[in-house]
Amino acid sequence: MAYTLVDSLVRASISAIVLTIFALARRYFPDKSAREFGTGYSIEELNIRFKSRQWLFGAGMLLTGTAIAFSLYFLLLGLNRLGAVLEGPAERVIWPQAAIWWIVPIFAGIALAWETTLGVWSFFGDRKEAALYAYWTMATARFDAARVLRLMTVMIGFPGLVLTLLAVPEHDLLMQEGILARRYGFSTAAFYRYSDARRMSVIRGFRARDGKLVKRAGIVLDFADGRRWSSAAISDFRPAVDPGLVNYIQSKTGLEAQSAEGESDLSGTEQK
Repeated sequence: MAYTLVDSLVRASISAIVLTIFALARRYFPDKSAREFGTGYSIEELNIRFKSRQWLFGAGMLLTGTAIAFSLYFLLLGLNRLGAVLEGPAERVIWPQAAIWWIVPIFAGIALAWETTLGVWSFFGDRKEAALYAYWTMATARFDAARVLRLMTVMIGFPGLVLTLLAVPEHDLLMQEGILARRYGFSTAAFYRYSDARRMSVIRGFRARDGKLVKRAGIVLDFADGRRWSSAAISDFRPAVDPGLVNYIQSKTGLEAQSAEGESDLSGTEQK
């Protein structure tokens, strides 16, 4: 596989960013000195002491980070499902794309794994040995990793969590008489009656700024009051629409489905 100049620049940029982050961390978050920490061990002695134990600690971090990520993922997913259940009975539900619930949990698993694993070691094992290991890792890296991870959690993790929580209310409930669509944030839910639908279209995706079609198949309904509902506005990126969903909406609206490449290719009406 041949790499272009752009690929080389991207790789070089990533390396430069990582090196810059390490340089800034060593400048503004220096590690504790042996005297400040209160230990008489040299780094060479600690290298021998923790040579094999670091792999065990690394495995513990992997397990801890995975547990944090999955726990937070299922919590966010459960809150989203609970909101739909409390909204009212529905014959079908269209959920937000599953990938949005993984972003914050994965970051949390990475950012919190080190201190969480160290905390478990301190609580169930030798507290002094765990503290000594923490000193050794900081001295080896030459910066206070704990402070850097805490800063990342506050500066990146917390805002990301807030933005993700605003997506928790999202869902489309296909009820007996119509569709209840609740979108991002605290926006008011919109209700679309099947009896008011005037056109049904099946689209393959949406147009990017350069005009290229991005595949995200969905069903678009245009209503008599000028509003438009699209299942692709909330669902996963899929190349084809679920035939069961097509048949369901056809049975409710009595409309025949038209085909279109993208939603922008459809004339008239607005989306809400």
